[in-house]
Amino acid sequence: MKYCKKCGMLLEDTHVHCIRCGADVTKAENVSMYPIEVMETIEEENERKKASGKIVAMIIGLVAVLTVLVILFLNGIGGGAIPSKKPEEKKPDESVETVATEQEEVAEEPESTVESVPEAEATPAPSDRKVKDDKGRYYDFVEEKDDAGNVIFTAVLPEDLTEREMYRDYEGYSSRYPFSINYTASTKENDVRFTYLSPRQLWYKISEKGKSRSDEMDMTNYMTYFKYDGPKSYLDPLLARSYSGAKIELKNETDVSEQMTAKLEELAKARDNELLSKTGDYAHIGEGTTYAFMDSEFSAKMYEYEITLKDKNVLLCKYVVPSMAHHVTYANSDSNDMGDLTEWYNFAIICFETGNDIEYEDYEDAFDLFVANALPTDLFMYINESYGKEIEKAVAAEEEPEPLDAARLKKYGSEFSSSTKIDDFDSKVMDILRSAGKQAFKGQNVTIYSSDDDKVAFYDSAKQKVFLSTDEKEYPGDSFEELKAAAGSDQPADTQEDTEENTQD
Repeated sequence: MKYCKKCGMLLEDTHVHCIRCGADVTKAENVSMYPIEVMETIEEENERKKASGKIVAMIIGLVAVLTVLVILFLNGIGGGAIPSKKPEEKKPDESVETVATEQEEVAEEPESTVESVPEAEATPAPSDRKVKDDKGRYYDFVEEKDDAGNVIFTAVLPEDLTEREMYRDYEGYSSRYPFSINYTASTKENDVRFTYLSPRQLWYKISEKGKSRSDEMDMTNYMTYFKYDGPKSYLDPLLARSYSGAKIELKNETDVSEQMTAKLEELAKARDNELLSKTGDYAHIGEGTTYAFMDSEFSAKMYEYEITLKDKNVLLCKYVVPSMAHHVTYANSDSNDMGDLTEWYNFAIICFETGNDIEYEDYEDAFDLFVANALPTDLFMYINESYGKEIEKAVAAEEEPEPLDAARLKKYGSEFSSSTKIDDFDSKVMDILRSAGKQAFKGQNVTIYSSDDDKVAFYDSAKQKVFLSTDEKEYPGDSFEELKAAAGSDQPADTQEDTEENTQD
C-alpha cells in the first residue's frame, strides 16, 4: 500500500495514478509510505514556523514604514502643509506691507487656477500613464491543453501556487462527458491547494428486483453508477475515503451567487420538460423500458468543512459543487425489472484546502477568484459532445467505442471555430459556471470574472498576467491591455480564441 502526497488517498501498489486527484504516483515525489495524518504533522510544524516568520516580517516592515513617514514629516514632504522650521515673528511696522503683499497674491490666484483646471483633468494617453499598482493584485492566467494541443481549460491563480498539474481522463463512462480533467495547483510546501474537476454525468439505479447498481462502471452501456443522497452525496464519501478515521464537520454552507442559483433552476426546468416529453431509452436499461418522471433538485452551494485528523491537527476546506439531479421510475417487461433511477450532474467540483487558519484567511479571496475563472472551454465541451455521439452509435451497434486519442482530439480541434455552437444544454452549463463571478472584464481574447469590489482589470497576454484593483486609478504598465467592465451574469462571454489559436501541431 502507498499514499498520494497530493491528496492523501490510500492506494494499491499497482496504481499508476491517484484515483482521487489523478496525480502520477509512479513518481517518488508524489508518493508516501505514511498516512496523510503523519504528513500533516510535519506540514503543521512548517506552518507554525512560517506564520512566526510572517509576523516578524510584518513588524520589520511596519517599523520601516514608520521610519520613512517620520523622515518625510520632518522634511516637510507630506504635501508641504507643515513647514520644517518655525517662521520668524514679523515687526509691527512690517505687518501692513506684508498684508498688502498677500492680498495682491490672493487677487492673482483665481486667474492662474482657472487656467490650470483643464490641464489637470485631461486624460493622458496610455503611453503617458505612470505605473501605479501599490493596491492592486497580480495573478497568473493559466491555459491548459489536451494531447493534441487544444486549449481545454483556463484559470486565474495566485502567483505562488507554482506546483501545477492537470490529469486528463479520456475514458469516462458517459456519453455526455466522456472526457474529464482534474487540475491541481499548490504551493511548493503543499500547504495550500486549489483543485478543479470538470463536469460529470452520473447515474444511480435502485431495482426492486434486487439488481441495484452502485459505484460500478457498465462497459456495455457506458455509464457510471454512484449512490445519490443529495447534492453533497459526492463529497461525503470522498472526504470519508480521503481522511479515514477523521472527524469531518460541515461548518457552513452558503449560496455561491444568486445568478448561479437562478441559472441552475432554469436548466433543471428545461431538463424536466425534456424528460416529460420524451425519455426513450435514455438510460440504456432496454428498448422496452417505460419511464415516469418524479421530481428534480439542484444546488449551487459553497461548503466549508473542518476536518480533525487523528493527531488533532485540523484541515480547513472549501468546496463548490453546482449540481442537478432528476429522479424517474422505470419498468422493463423484457427483463422483469423495475425501480428508481437518478440522473445527476456535478457541473464542477472546486476545492480549497489548507492546514493553517492564517493561510485560510490569506487565500479566501483568491479562491473565490479561482472559482469564478476555473472554466472548461467551449472547445472542451464540443469535444465531449462529438465523442459522446460516437459512443452512442457504438452502444447502439453493441460495439466498443473507439478510444479518444490524440488523432481524434486533433480532428475535433480542426473542426471547431469561433462560429461553432455547442448544444443548448452545454451552453447553459457554461452560463452557470461563468455566473460564479459578480462581474466580467472583457478584452480582445480574454474575459476575467471578478467580485463587485474590483474597479479595473488588466491583462498581459505575453506574460499571461492578470492585474485587478479596487482603485480605478491603478495602472500596471503599457504591456497590459485594459479590460472593459461588463455584467458578469447578464453577458457571459466566450473567452476562447479561434481554432487557429486553440490548436497546435
